Amino acid sequence: MEKNTYIPAERQKKMMEYIEANTSAQIHELAEKFHVSEATVRRDLDDLDQQGALRRTHGGAIKVDRSTSYESMYSEKISQMLEEKHRIAEYAAQMVKPGDTVLIDSGTTTFFIAQALAHHENLTIITNDLYIAYQTPVHPSSMLIVTGGTRRQGRQELVGSIPESFVRDSHVDVAFIGVDGIDLTGGVTNANFTEVGLKRLMIAAAARSVIVADHTKFGRVALARICDLKEASLLITDRGIESETLSRLKKLGVQIETV
Repeated sequence: MEKNTYIPAERQKKMMEYIEANTSAQIHELAEKFHVSEATVRRDLDDLDQQGALRRTHGGAIKVDRSTSYESMYSEKISQMLEEKHRIAEYAAQMVKPGDTVLIDSGTTTFFIAQALAHHENLTIITNDLYIAYQTPVHPSSMLIVTGGTRRQGRQELVGSIPESFVRDSHVDVAFIGVDGIDLTGGVTNANFTEVGLKRLMIAAAARSVIVADHTKFGRVALARICDLKEASLLITDRGIESETLSRLKKLGVQIETV
């Protein structure tokens, strides 16, 4: 049996894949396979159940039919473009200075930014993502604030009037914002309307608003428009972006960094 070396999200993905392949699994079975405690397995299964990735049962979990899901499950998305997301996160974290107030949007790339800030000193970190809040170790000199709000069904982000009011009344040094689509004509977009108002407020609240997105998000136009390309202070993506797209963005005056 191999020693567990997965971060929680990667371990959860492996658990979900195992359950889908075997239809069901018991807690003791997963604990042995992934070399973790049964308490850890219970937490992982509870998280996956909340995300709609599986269905919890007494003593374990069973697979669910996800054929009608319109948004990728968090545990799937976090393992996609993993190397690129880590590079983006490390670059983004270097922008943060001691004493900064940092607003971190929900998402998988933003999750890795939060992880990259774990050892930064004297930060105030604000997030509307319960998964980020739960999984992010912060330096003893730093403070983590959760916006509050209503948890979106089957997800881990907090939405609604409470986080919107919180962000509207805030001023932060930098906000890192996740998106689903970036297009030369369609602008910056998101897969659902529920989060759009909050993302717009995050941009407005930040002295420097930074959109983080791997190259697969470019050329996509998702359901709901967030903002124009130049409304954010900076876009950070990976080197996989097409050279023509990058050139056209720069000609439009969009501030963009590739890592």
